[in-house]
Amino acid sequence: MPKPTIATRRSIVVVVAVLMAVLVLLAVTGMIGSMVIAQINRGMATAVNQSGTLRMQSYRVGVALADERLPVAERQRRARALADEYEQRLTSPRLTDALPHAANDPVRLAYERVRWRWVHEMRRAVARFVDADDAAGVAAGLAAYLDQVDDFVADIHGLVRVLEDRAERHIELLRWMQGVALMLTLAVVLLTLVIVQRRVVAPLGDLLRCADRARRGDFSARTRFTDADELGRLGAALNLMTEGLSQIYNELEERVAEKTSDLARTNRSLQLLYRTSRTLDEAPLSEPLLRRVLEDVRAQLHLEQVMLCLRDEPGIVDGECIGTGDACKPRGACGDAPCEHCEGPWMPGADSAPPGLPGDAGRTFDVPVGDTGRCLGKLRVRLHPDQRLEPWQRPLLESVAGHVAAALELRARMREGRRLILHEERSILARELHDSLAQSLSYLKIQAARLEMILKRPQPADGSEAEAATGASGRVQPTPEAILAELRTGIGSAYRQLRELLTTFRLRMDGAGLGSALAATVRELEGRGGLAIALDDRLPPGLLSPNEEVHVLQIVREALSNVARHARATRCRVGLLIEGEQVQVSVIDDGAGILSQDDAAAPRHTHYGMIIMTERAESLGGAVEVGAGPEGGTAMRLRFRPRRFARAGAADASRSSARPGIPEDA
Repeated sequence: MPKPTIATRRSIVVVVAVLMAVLVLLAVTGMIGSMVIAQINRGMATAVNQSGTLRMQSYRVGVALADERLPVAERQRRARALADEYEQRLTSPRLTDALPHAANDPVRLAYERVRWRWVHEMRRAVARFVDADDAAGVAAGLAAYLDQVDDFVADIHGLVRVLEDRAERHIELLRWMQGVALMLTLAVVLLTLVIVQRRVVAPLGDLLRCADRARRGDFSARTRFTDADELGRLGAALNLMTEGLSQIYNELEERVAEKTSDLARTNRSLQLLYRTSRTLDEAPLSEPLLRRVLEDVRAQLHLEQVMLCLRDEPGIVDGECIGTGDACKPRGACGDAPCEHCEGPWMPGADSAPPGLPGDAGRTFDVPVGDTGRCLGKLRVRLHPDQRLEPWQRPLLESVAGHVAAALELRARMREGRRLILHEERSILARELHDSLAQSLSYLKIQAARLEMILKRPQPADGSEAEAATGASGRVQPTPEAILAELRTGIGSAYRQLRELLTTFRLRMDGAGLGSALAATVRELEGRGGLAIALDDRLPPGLLSPNEEVHVLQIVREALSNVARHARATRCRVGLLIEGEQVQVSVIDDGAGILSQDDAAAPRHTHYGMIIMTERAESLGGAVEVGAGPEGGTAMRLRFRPRRFARAGAADASRSSARPGIPEDA
């Protein structure tokens, strides 16, 4: 074990720790002694109570023996029961556990005397009374017990007195132990206070005095406490520290001034970036908006000129040089060249001469606008003749260029998104016209050609109508009236399809999606009266594409229109849910059934609403089923697989079928 040094022996922490350990030891010793004596006294109190019950039980046995109001047999039975109870009380652990184990202990001797007298004298007297068969034996047993009971109770009283004396001695011992522990604790506390005052409080006061003088700028203060303990070493270190504080104080003042300047410059830079971002976001990009940004940058950095070159941004630059001078390049000079060689129309941020004039060498700097994959232009700055570009200004200009590039990219993405939406709407319009109205017009064109051929055919002079309607092959030729009827039917179908297309194209899906549009449709049809519609939409938001939502909405509208016109129903339920990867749409009513009597005789080709719903379901890749409802009426069910699931399944299949090392399109 290493020998303790002087510093360790004189350590304040060690001294205080020793004193605290002594205090803890005294406290623990007192608590343990108190707990032990309290436990012993607890057993003594129990033994005293148990001994007291023995005295009472002795007199109870005597009363039971001498009670002449009861028959002898009853008295004998009670005496036997009380004697057994006395035996249990005498040998109870509540009494025997508190007795000392030493044979010559007074408590043990007093207990053994009581137990011997009970076994050899009192118990035998009770036995004589219980076992007696005649009155003489009963009287003899009673007399024997009553003659000895007072002396026996006196012995029990002696046992109780001995137990009480033993408990009082334990309490007295506990009192002395606590008193001694208290005196020792007070002595240790007083010693601790003296040591703390001399080795802690006084040195700390002197150290605080020196520190306070140093805080006020007086570095001549020295402490006299320089011992080997902790505070002494702290005092020596404080003396050494005050010697160099004057030099450090001056250096700190210079550094604080420098950091303050840096923070102010950083704050101005952040404010510039914030204003740039807010300006670019508050309105669509335009030449005046970018001029405001460039003018703000020029004024903030105290530059001579700031210009912006954009490669191809319609609506912002018009292809001509914005400014004066011969250095402006024609529009389109950037081409596909990288940002380092990009030239283009410049947007001056100040009314000074454009770059490229003689004397600009070393004064003009270019910052690319764009990312690594695409060049959008350049940000060119020109310094004053006696100005230099600070190291912090280049990253700031790059951040401004990044904000401009982000705004341009966002503008380009929004323009591309609008273009894609327009193309998709045109594709949907063309497909709807081709699948519905174009087919009907083609059918009408054929019927018109047939009618023209019949009208141009010469009529026989002497033939009958039957002969005119029969050709050379024996087939019946259609009459103009029949073709006109078909034309009227086709025109009605085309007109209905045109109305459906107009309804489809006028229908708008707001930002709330399909659920909101269905709720609006339900409110519209319920407002017409006579039909209560319940909507149960359990589809998760964003599951269907906009095109799929439009088709589902139109199918539901057509089904509800059929219910309102033909079913003669009072209630209808619309449900939308997803089962696995299938979307199920159901419209169930309580009307007249799958075909009402008004519709039973209608030909199949006149059910244009059903044809349109079927075509829409096929465009979704699903099918429409019409049948009887579970409780009567009609049930229309649409099932289809959303394109999102179809694309995910196709992607998984292509990945699983692709072999390593061989491209998927090989």
